[in-house]
Amino acid sequence: MLNCALHSVRQSVSRLPFRNNARGLHSRFYDRPTLNFLLFENPSLITPPDDPSTTHQVLDSASSFVDRYHEFDPIFDANEPQFDPTSMNDRSTPTSSPVKMHNKVKHVLDAYRDGGFTAMHEMDLPFPSLTAVSAITGSAFTSGVLGHWVLTQCAANLLKAYGSPELVAKYHEPLTDGRWTGTMALSETQAGSSLIDVSTKATPTDTPGTYKIKGNKMWTSGADHDIYDNIIHMLLAKTPDNKISLFLVPKSIVNEDGSLGERNDYTINGLNHKMGCRGLSNCYWSLGDNSDGATGYLIGEEGKGLHAMFLMMNEMRIHVGLSGALCGKRGHLESLQYAMERKQGRNPKTKEKETIVNYPDVKRMILTQKVFSEGALALCLLASSLADSAKTSDDDKHLLDVLIPIVKSWPSEFCLEANKWAIQVLGGYGYTSDFPLAQVYRDNRLNMIHEGTHGIQSLDLLGRKVAGPGFPILIDRMSKSIEKALQSGDDETIALAAPVKSAVERLVDVTKKLGGVSKAGDVQLALANSHDYLNMAGHTVIGWCWLEMAMAAKSSSSPDSAFNQGKIKAAKFFMAHELHKTEHQAWLLNSLDDTVLKVAVEEL
Repeated sequence: MLNCALHSVRQSVSRLPFRNNARGLHSRFYDRPTLNFLLFENPSLITPPDDPSTTHQVLDSASSFVDRYHEFDPIFDANEPQFDPTSMNDRSTPTSSPVKMHNKVKHVLDAYRDGGFTAMHEMDLPFPSLTAVSAITGSAFTSGVLGHWVLTQCAANLLKAYGSPELVAKYHEPLTDGRWTGTMALSETQAGSSLIDVSTKATPTDTPGTYKIKGNKMWTSGADHDIYDNIIHMLLAKTPDNKISLFLVPKSIVNEDGSLGERNDYTINGLNHKMGCRGLSNCYWSLGDNSDGATGYLIGEEGKGLHAMFLMMNEMRIHVGLSGALCGKRGHLESLQYAMERKQGRNPKTKEKETIVNYPDVKRMILTQKVFSEGALALCLLASSLADSAKTSDDDKHLLDVLIPIVKSWPSEFCLEANKWAIQVLGGYGYTSDFPLAQVYRDNRLNMIHEGTHGIQSLDLLGRKVAGPGFPILIDRMSKSIEKALQSGDDETIALAAPVKSAVERLVDVTKKLGGVSKAGDVQLALANSHDYLNMAGHTVIGWCWLEMAMAAKSSSSPDSAFNQGKIKAAKFFMAHELHKTEHQAWLLNSLDDTVLKVAVEEL
């Protein structure tokens, strides 16, 4: 009986993949109207594409891809990669591997490649347009299966920026056209996030630029699979002078004519079985177990590996922030659709069964998801826009630099909070595998770990980034938006600007105080509560984004539409329910509370 009831609810809620709204079809996976709004109607935040029609075409293609293939993602979640130790030494074919992926993984990855998505970076599309494509396709594949191509593209960009002409000629095209995949191999068991402690060694050979590499790597996503012919690792190792350098390490050596030669000497020793993102393998592996080392090729200069790798790491940080944002938005849309169809309880006036979306507390949970996920999307598209303009503008380069820790961490932190509320909207059904939110939550939880934890990013932001030239630029940009709003003559806009102005002033004051403490020599005290500083800075930046979105909605051709009124009311909600939290954060940071420094280990 219960199974029948559950089946009935599931069928009633999932029977419509789309719902209508004032700006067209609205998928339960992604929010195309909001993406259009951010890309084309918010020039103060995001530079609009020069060729809107091409952007619309690629977004349409992304939507079609989701419509056709989304059903496979729950399968990947339920069937994680498997490790077959009997195949560890099988090198009979290029794709031979002890890591066995579900057979439909290749089906989806091939479709993505054949749809032209892996080559979009070669079309000179603006980065925000590419980010919007990822926001659509990734929303239906939270299992991380498309991470194969995200890592590959980032590896290709790194190779193009720092690799020798010979390496670029041999390896770049097979990566960008989707014949091979790429990874970033940074961490090791004993090092974790402390990359200065990596112990993998690279010894130069008689051939210039060629090294023999011995050691171990841990937590490498996509390190091996049985899908494509070659895997290209961007790997950190120490040269004999103990300096960290960057190397290209292929799974199979590539001959001069581009054909594949012998297998490189590295061994996949096992898989890390993750709570989420099961569409992408995560491996621990060793190099040089059977010889004097795996063959690797120097990228850039010796001793400058971390400097070069930051190009890939920062690009991946935008992608991780985006992954958090799109998971948050997916939860928002899924729970909103459920709430619009689920009837429970009685209307106190009509005594009829009430649709739960009409209950104030349900609206609160849905609005919280909306402001977190759409604010995060705006932030990620802003970062993408700055990544383009930073190529010609030092100011934008510095601004992006100070924003990167927030871009990576704020969506990962608060869009997981959004997923919590999504599950709550569904009540008991939210905790079951019959609905997608349990998977989305598990998948999103990994974004808090990927590319540096909240704590690491907060130390980077407070300990380094805000002391650089980017912080004054950020304050100036936010202040100009606030001044524009205050001078608008519109009471509603002015009311929205006032709390953002106060939050920016608090951020400046706190930053000055903590900077003074650090300069006075007590760096530990200044950084003790950096987690709260990042939350405060993030909320302030998101408040700025919502102020800009509200002004864009008000200045549109249809400010009274449900869509634009939704943006304006969401901005009001964020200012009233979230931005005020920066007041307590400022109080805590200004108090220089040292509890976390003074509590003894045995007192924990």
